[in-house]
Amino acid sequence: MAVDIDDVAYVRWNSDKIAIVKNAMREKENMSVRDLAQALQANDISCSHQNLSKLLNGKYSIISLEIARGISEILSIPAQDLVKIYAFSVYNG
Repeated sequence: MAVDIDDVAYVRWNSDKIAIVKNAMREKENMSVRDLAQALQANDISCSHQNLSKLLNGKYSIISLEIARGISEILSIPAQDLVKIYAFSVYNG
């Protein structure tokens, strides 16, 4: 069974994904959290540097797909490194 990625709203966030993003930030001329937040905002993705800091410090367990996509584009991370579909459930109401 396949799921259209446009139907996905949130992505599970964990320490592995945090490490991928932090490593990519280091490789991209030591990009700061503030710089990444500004780059996201320049791409019309609403994410403050305070929220991004919490995200990168493991305070959140899910993030929006929009932010995950934006981060992957800005940092040149393959999207599948941040968005993985292992299993899903369907809400039947």
